[in-house]
Amino acid sequence: MLEPTPPASRTSFVSNGVAAQQIVRLTFRKPALMTQTVLQLQQESLDRSVSVTDLLRKSLVITIKLKLGEFESWINSELSGYAPLDEVPLYRKVKGSVKFWNPYRGWCPVIFNDPKQGEALSTRDITQAIAELENLANDKDAKFFHVPFSQESERRLCNSLNAGFETNISLITPQTEIVRIVEQVRNIILNWSLQLEQDGVLGEGMSFTPQETQSAKETPQAVNNFYGPVHNPQIQQSNATAVQVNSQSHIDSDALSSFLELLVHQIKDLQLSTDQESELNAEVETISSQLASPKPKSPILRECVRSIRSILEKAGGSVAASIISDQLSKLPF
Repeated sequence: MLEPTPPASRTSFVSNGVAAQQIVRLTFRKPALMTQTVLQLQQESLDRSVSVTDLLRKSLVITIKLKLGEFESWINSELSGYAPLDEVPLYRKVKGSVKFWNPYRGWCPVIFNDPKQGEALSTRDITQAIAELENLANDKDAKFFHVPFSQESERRLCNSLNAGFETNISLITPQTEIVRIVEQVRNIILNWSLQLEQDGVLGEGMSFTPQETQSAKETPQAVNNFYGPVHNPQIQQSNATAVQVNSQSHIDSDALSSFLELLVHQIKDLQLSTDQESELNAEVETISSQLASPKPKSPILRECVRSIRSILEKAGGSVAASIISDQLSKLPF
């Protein structure tokens, strides 16, 4: 009969001619309980020593295991940065002051004759990866940051200054705007994990049951549901019957309406030919009719926006064209 291992567990010896046996008692430890993954993510979201980048990486593992494609796409965008044609979330818009560099006086504000032009250029999308933003937010020596314009936009703005020299023009934004973006991402992860817990999705050691996977898929994945409030009346939070304008359809009626208002206001300053202006007006009318429809068609709106972009590229280098092109680039088309 085979003896159990280890051999030292049972030792035989003889004392005064009497056989005796010493039993060595083995101690078995209970395996440590595995931490519930979602609850651990909640705890780490509340821990300031855990970076948002690490929270996103852990969330990425969870979304892949739960097959949550939409939320996974958002996490990848936050980790890698948003591409030029990506839709940038509202919380990544920052406000600041447009300023130019005067070699004698330093940074000086650009004064716009039209307040709408100034307002349009004072808001920018921040597309950098979250790790870069965390470094900026944690820079104790920084108070303000520069958000540069494209070379074309900067050139047009320089021409409008009539300063007699070329210079740099940037949007100067306070560090608190960068901190706000980082904290908003942390809040999204926390709110998302709380919703998973509420739906019974907890996980054990990075593993999830089929029932948990199914429950997670029934949870709304639109990132809009996990942050708020926002200053866009077209987006409604935590409402199952609400139309998520910035999610599946990618038609932001409010943004398009604001863009059209700016375009119509500036159209005479674009230095267009008669044919170009007629073509531009036709595209404006088409977009207006689509927005008035109860079911606007995204392909039609997309083609109209592309046509407007093409017209502006052929237009002269006016300040108005620079401003409109800048706003056009923010539309999700």
